Amino acid sequence: MSLKSRAFGSAVTTALGQGGAVIDHQSSAEGVRTIRAALDAGIRYFDTSPGYCANESQLVFGKGLSGAGDDVMVATKLGYFEDPADFRRPDALRKQIEDNLRRLGRDRVDVLQVHEANWSAWWSDGAGRERIDQGREYDFAGAPVLDVLREAREKGLCRFIGITGNVAPEMSRVLRDVEVDTFLMAYSYDLIVREAESEAFPLAREKSATLILGAIFYAGRLVEQHPEWLDAPPDWMDETLRDRFARLYEIQEESGIPMVELCVRFALTQPDASVVLIGTKTPEETLQSVRAAEAGPLPMDVQTAIEGIGVRSRY
Repeated sequence: MSLKSRAFGSAVTTALGQGGAVIDHQSSAEGVRTIRAALDAGIRYFDTSPGYCANESQLVFGKGLSGAGDDVMVATKLGYFEDPADFRRPDALRKQIEDNLRRLGRDRVDVLQVHEANWSAWWSDGAGRERIDQGREYDFAGAPVLDVLREAREKGLCRFIGITGNVAPEMSRVLRDVEVDTFLMAYSYDLIVREAESEAFPLAREKSATLILGAIFYAGRLVEQHPEWLDAPPDWMDETLRDRFARLYEIQEESGIPMVELCVRFALTQPDASVVLIGTKTPEETLQSVRAAEAGPLPMDVQTAIEGIGVRSRY
């Protein structure tokens, strides 16, 4: 299999990356097989976090990537501390970097990121995991986590530093005030919603921050059709969202292209993104996404129809 590569700052990596949020959903052993299947399929970017799989994800990645070549890029994160005060404690942050590297079995990683940068715990003493208050002032640039990330980069523990998060307006506010190498947006660009297009993507481009897309399957809700949701919408689905799903299902049926393939091929058409992450949990799911990536851009009529669904607002 042959995957296209894209520029990643001063580096180059595959446009498709393997995420680790549900990598041990079946079992740790299956997670390791998934990582190795991704390697065999040509994927060279791997993203994990201590917040994934109760911190088991990094161990799975460590085993799965053991012996991988120098062309592999590994990204992990800081965050998900039990004690909210640790988000602001340099010693706790440094210790987590050490723990991350130990679990991954590596001396260094390529990308080290702030996980959920739209949480106020990073930017204000005494805060918790609530989202930042858009009406409040924060010293984003002076936060301890950014000092520690810069220190790690200077020591050669990582090549790039970045921020990640799920809410585009809040992430844009953080990015505007900080200097980072990478910017990971999740749950903000998929078949249904393009929330990140209006401000986050242009801002990343303006600040020369490498853009990474995550959660393109909307926590698994876009991997296959669920017509029962249209008849009896789940609690998370309001009427507007139901209408978008109904239109998407029509497009999928008319095109005959599987939902996973639609997700992957559509995300890869975003010109600003260096990497699109797939949060798969089995080798088969990973290979399905790789085959979708290799199929290239969607037919223009399908692409245009999907673009007509998305609105620049949160679900």
